Amino acid sequence: MIIKIGLLWHSFKSGNLGVGALSICNHKIIDEEVKKLGVDVEYIVIGNSGPLDYLSCSNNNNMRFVEFSAKTFVKRPLKIIKEIASCDLVFDIGEGDSFSNIYGNVRFIKMLIGKYSATLFNIPLVMSPQTIGPFKGSVAKLIASHIMKKCEYVVARDYMSSKVLEDLNIKNCAESIDVAFRLSYEKEKNETPVLNGVVKVGVNISGLLYNGGYTGKNQFELSIDYKCFVNELLEIFSHRKDLEIHLVPHVTSETLIVEDDYRVALELSEKFSRVIVAPRFKSPIEAKSYISKMDIFMGARMHATIGAISSGVPVIPLAYSRKFSGLYETIEYPHVVDMKTSDKNAIIKKITTMIADLESVKSDVHKSLSFVDEKLAVYRDIVKKVLLEKMNEK
Repeated sequence: MIIKIGLLWHSFKSGNLGVGALSICNHKIIDEEVKKLGVDVEYIVIGNSGPLDYLSCSNNNNMRFVEFSAKTFVKRPLKIIKEIASCDLVFDIGEGDSFSNIYGNVRFIKMLIGKYSATLFNIPLVMSPQTIGPFKGSVAKLIASHIMKKCEYVVARDYMSSKVLEDLNIKNCAESIDVAFRLSYEKEKNETPVLNGVVKVGVNISGLLYNGGYTGKNQFELSIDYKCFVNELLEIFSHRKDLEIHLVPHVTSETLIVEDDYRVALELSEKFSRVIVAPRFKSPIEAKSYISKMDIFMGARMHATIGAISSGVPVIPLAYSRKFSGLYETIEYPHVVDMKTSDKNAIIKKITTMIADLESVKSDVHKSLSFVDEKLAVYRDIVKKVLLEKMNEK
């Protein structure tokens, strides 16, 4: 007996290493439960970017990739729908936070088409742990609600998303946590923290925010000028001999310049000669391994900050959407900075204060990580349940 599992909106090649981290970890969780049950599976990865380039997936002969971009859907819509319809089960990770219309209607419509294609053919669809919403406008809320009620399960990764589900009267739901907390990494042994009194500070700068969003006009309605904030922060850091600054890109793109963190990091390194630019990482695991060597980390790419906190590094998440506060408040981590409400000078002051108080922040990190296993167990139980149900059907 072979069960065909669709991994919708996953990617094992994406330049967005957050999407990659989610894909690796969700596949791992599902595959672990598959192996416990002793069932043979075939995975169909359906998403924007492929094929299967990350090292963790290089030996997976039971996995193949189907591209689902706006371009390929316009050219071959029936092919993509047929691939989804051929699955026995579908797990949809929604690229983490794309089941929303805050990134524009094209992305939202793609998310809807993928989900609708599964439910249309009565294929059990599990929305794996992700941000739900926000949905701007009553029409978007109505459509999203209709689709989610047809899912087998809808799993929120934070309490704010759970509140959205409650408000939309979604009953088939649960709350877990971001699966990327379980991304593996390589950490150097016997590493001495704050070596010779010099603090390694990892800084992730979002190319998307630096360029004003896809519109170029402060699309995410920040209360600060993000570009000005970044330059001022690096100017302050550049005069401190006790800091070693690492610029750590987490989204890279050769084609979509507005998204590219690496391009911005290189630009800033020409202005601030003391900064060290991390390489273009080949995988999310490589990125997390680099981040784990920092003494403190800050960033506006949420999965870069998850890479930090989940490896025990004190972290300052710089939030541009409620997904940050939702996630971190769910694990009771108190150091999120909201760039939609905070003053630039207040943010800089908070950052410098936290760098001076690393031990206290590290204690908060350990407390927050204690919540993760229990919350991930909720999702594991759902995965096991739907697999068992499908086995019994067959």
